Amino acid sequence: PSGEIVEGDSVFLICSSDSNPPAEISWLKAGMFVGSGRIYSISNISSDHSGEYKCKSINEYGANDSDAVTLNA
Repeated sequence: PSGEIVEGDSVFLICSSDSNPPAEISWLKAGMFVGSGRIYSISNISSDHSGEYKCKSINEYGANDSDAVTLNA
């Protein structure tokens, strides 16, 4: 959800996937890999963290990207 983010805050982005077999989750910022796992956390946020984030779920049957969320710090 949208809300005010202040420099120095911590931010948690959560991605869920309902797939069988379970999907592996990757996080992308502007199309570049930045992390993996259901929760992507950013501590001590700064303007360097601003940008568009998506999660990608992948299993043996395919891949799917989430809608993008824009982070402005």
